[in-house]
Amino acid sequence: MKNRNACFYIAAGVLLLLTALSHAKPQKNILLFYVDDLRPELGCYGAEYIKSPNIDTLAEAGIVFDRAYCQQALCGPSRISMMSGQYPNTTGIMDLWTPLTKIYKDAMTLPRYFKERGYFTGSYGKVYHHTRDDTQSWTELIPKPDVKYANAETLRGMEERVAEGKKRGLSVDELRVLGKGPAVEMADVADNAYPDGKIADQAIESLRKNKEKPFFICVGITKPHLPFAAPKRYWDLYGREQFDVPKQVRPEGAPDVAFTVWGELRGYRGMPKEGLLTDEQTRELKHGYAASVSFADAQVGRVLDELDRLGLREDTIIVLWGDHGWKLGEYGAWCKHTNFELDANVPFIVSAPGFTKGKRSGAMVEMIDIFPTLADLTGGEVPESCDGKSMKALLKNPDGKFRPYAVTMYPRGSVTGYSMRNQRWRYTEWIHTETKEIKIRELYDHKDSPIADKNLANNPEYKGLIAELSKQLNSAARVEATPVRKK
Repeated sequence: MKNRNACFYIAAGVLLLLTALSHAKPQKNILLFYVDDLRPELGCYGAEYIKSPNIDTLAEAGIVFDRAYCQQALCGPSRISMMSGQYPNTTGIMDLWTPLTKIYKDAMTLPRYFKERGYFTGSYGKVYHHTRDDTQSWTELIPKPDVKYANAETLRGMEERVAEGKKRGLSVDELRVLGKGPAVEMADVADNAYPDGKIADQAIESLRKNKEKPFFICVGITKPHLPFAAPKRYWDLYGREQFDVPKQVRPEGAPDVAFTVWGELRGYRGMPKEGLLTDEQTRELKHGYAASVSFADAQVGRVLDELDRLGLREDTIIVLWGDHGWKLGEYGAWCKHTNFELDANVPFIVSAPGFTKGKRSGAMVEMIDIFPTLADLTGGEVPESCDGKSMKALLKNPDGKFRPYAVTMYPRGSVTGYSMRNQRWRYTEWIHTETKEIKIRELYDHKDSPIADKNLANNPEYKGLIAELSKQLNSAARVEATPVRKK
C-alpha cells in the first residue's frame, strides 16, 4: 500500500512538473541588426528628409536612445568592443587588421554566450569586420558577399584596370587602388543584385528554418558604407537639390591630431587626392548616402516583416545599432576615424517584449552595454569579463539615469585620444603611448549642436571644468595607452 501511494505521488509530481514546463515562458529570441557607417540621422531621430519607414516603425515599438556612443569610430574595434562588452583598451584591439580571436582566443562573446546557453547562433553579412572571426561561436556563419557594384560597365572597367596593372608589375596595394570603383553607383536592379539584398534573403531563410528554436541572429547590413551603391529606386526617393553643402571649416583651435585626411573616400575613382570636394561632388555623395540609408532600411523592413509573418515578434528582442557615425562634409571632412561627436554618436534602438514602447531616452549609454543587457533580458548571468552594464532598468523607465558620461577612444601614431561625452561637453585627452603624458586637450560645448565650433581647452575660464572632466575620464575606462586584457 505504501509503495502504491509513493508511486501515485511520484506520478502526480511528474505530471505537475510537465504541466509547469508546458506553460513555462519560452526563452526570448534575439534579432540584432548591425548597420555600417549609419549616422543617427533617420526619421525617428528627427531627420524628416530621410526616408527610413521601417526603422521608424521599429522605433515606435521600442526605445530610441539619443545619447548612444560607440567605443571607437572604426568598424573592427567597434564591433569587437560591442561583441565582447569590453572597451578597446581592454581587448587591446584598436586597429582594423586584428581579429578578436587572433590574440584573444577564448573570449566570451555574445554568440559564444548564447550558443553555450543552447541558442541557435546565426551570422549573416557584416557582423564582425573580419567576417570569419569567432567562427566556433556560430551555428551558421555566412560572410557578406564580396561584391560592391551591380553595374556591368563599372565591374568591367575595374577588371580592365587591374589586368593592365598586373602587366605593369604593380604591387598588391597598387592593384587594390586600381580595383576601386566610383564612390557612387545607381543601377536599375533588384535589391538582391547588391549584397544587402542577399543578406536579407539569408536572414529571412534562417528565421524560417530556426523558428522553433531560441535563436540569436545577427544581420550585418553593409550600407551606407562606401561605395554609395544602391538600386535606382532608392536614389529616386530624393532630389539632388535638397542636399546642402555644410560649412567646411574646422573648429577654432582644434589640433591637427584630431582630424584625418579621409583617405577612405579619396581612394575611390574620381575623388581628389587632396583638398576639399566640389559642391557638386558633396551633393552627389550626400544623395548617395541618403539613398543607401533607405536601401538599408528596406532590408531591415524585409527581415522584420518575416519575423511578424512567422508570429515571432512577441518572443523576440530586437536591437538595431550603428557601429559608428560618419561625417558628410562637416569641417571639410568625410568618413569616421575621429573622436568628434559626429563619429562617436550612433543610432541605437531596442524593442523588447514586455518593456516600454514608443519612447526615447536621453540617458548616456555605450555599446559595451548591449552584451550585459541581452544577458539580463534573457535571464542569464552577466559575464565578469564585461565592462558594460545592463540597461534593463532604462527599458522600463527611459527617463532614468544611467551613465554620467560615455567614453570613446582613437589611436593616432604615438598618442591615443581618449574622449568623454556628458550631457553637454565633449572632452578629449591625447596621451603619449610610452610616457602616459597628456600631450593635447580638447573641450567642445555641445549644448546647442553636435557640430563643434571652438576648442575651449586653452581658455583659463574652463580650467576647473577641465580638471573635473579629466578626473572623470581617467576613472571611466582605465585610460592608459597600454592595453589591459581581461582573461
